[in-house]
Amino acid sequence: MRIIFFLVFTILVLSSCNNDLTTIGQDLIYNENQIEVKTSFIEQTGTVRLDSFITSSGRYGDAISQMFMGRYEDQMSGTTVTYPCFQLVPSSTPNIAARIKLDSVTFHFKFGNKLWGDTISSPQIQTFDLYRLSELPYLNTEKGEYIYNVAPIAWGDSLGRVSFLPKRANMKEAEFKLENNDFLIDLFEKMKYEDPIFKPSANSAISYFKFLNYFKGLAIKTAEDNNCIIGISMLPDSLFMRFHYHDTDVKQYYDLKLLTQSNAYQYNAIYTQPADPFKSLTNQRIIVPYSENDIAITQGMSGYMIKLILPFPDTKETYKTVVKAEIELKPLVWPFPDIALPSSLYVYSTNTYNEVGNIVYNSTNNPIVGKYVVDSENIDNNRYIFDITDYYQNLVNTAPITGKEPQFLLTLPDMTNSFERVIIKEKPILRVYYASYKD
Repeated sequence: MRIIFFLVFTILVLSSCNNDLTTIGQDLIYNENQIEVKTSFIEQTGTVRLDSFITSSGRYGDAISQMFMGRYEDQMSGTTVTYPCFQLVPSSTPNIAARIKLDSVTFHFKFGNKLWGDTISSPQIQTFDLYRLSELPYLNTEKGEYIYNVAPIAWGDSLGRVSFLPKRANMKEAEFKLENNDFLIDLFEKMKYEDPIFKPSANSAISYFKFLNYFKGLAIKTAEDNNCIIGISMLPDSLFMRFHYHDTDVKQYYDLKLLTQSNAYQYNAIYTQPADPFKSLTNQRIIVPYSENDIAITQGMSGYMIKLILPFPDTKETYKTVVKAEIELKPLVWPFPDIALPSSLYVYSTNTYNEVGNIVYNSTNNPIVGKYVVDSENIDNNRYIFDITDYYQNLVNTAPITGKEPQFLLTLPDMTNSFERVIIKEKPILRVYYASYKD
């Protein structure tokens, strides 16, 4: 009964302190009971990098709403280049008279509301080239017909170029003006004469199989001196190739669009050349320990993940109860960063080979999430807090049996659709609050 009374009393005290556990124990001295806070560095901390990750929609998977084009380089994470690759199909059966001549061709895209790079202090012109793919994308049937970020790109001929400042108003007006080369002229002729490629394929899982064999797709290449990564919307009405022509004095056009229901593919080829601290990350089994350069990083699109190996819990003393446990991660913070910090981090299980396992859950079946806590008076005190209380309480009981220290990977909630990152220059902290009592 004494133990039960103490635990109930402890919970009431925790509630009355607004979760500020640094003061816990001050009111419990009369009962010779106290809250002991044990703080330790997570010494086994490092950085790993994924060999590859899925960036495609998949033929029978959900369509992706945004892709990315551009290049970004700095001394922290290295150089990342992204190439969106996609396929366009007929929006309808063309109805163009044989006498009509092609005026021009343009390619249109819409800013997808995500942008990383210097757009404030010294923004520079970003240049992109539109290429036709010379081959269909390779499908790995053993992996669900998905396409991965390291998939090679079959570059064909260049169709056009666009340049603009990375400002919302400029990007709203930007479009590729294409040259009327032999391919585009031939494609327009097929429109006029109702070529069979413009008819849906009745006997194929791919709606416009004949068309996609003829026009295999497009890719956007970034210039080598670009310094921004820009999101583009992957909705049919925001990504299309427009053929301009006129009949007598009436201007008309015909569009090739991104139609997800046609089972066409979209995928991002993303390549990262690591910065000096992480150059040894040539495969996923390698880890760069934090202690090697006093730095660790997790970042979307680049494949970086912070790896933690939790120390065994203290199970020597019988009369201890874990009332709270948390991991604290202090990121580098800049007042006006090119790359923002994510609002949260997810935790995945892993092993000695650094394979990405399952999301780690607590006892209420909610994922353990590192929430970004902002100190309004001092940004150097901003930190991520992972509440692992339930997980750690269970670990106290299972660790002596399994003999295995838990291994975690920290990453963004959606690492394929964000370039946000977390860089740490301090070791992560494990903080455990024990309710101690005497028998």
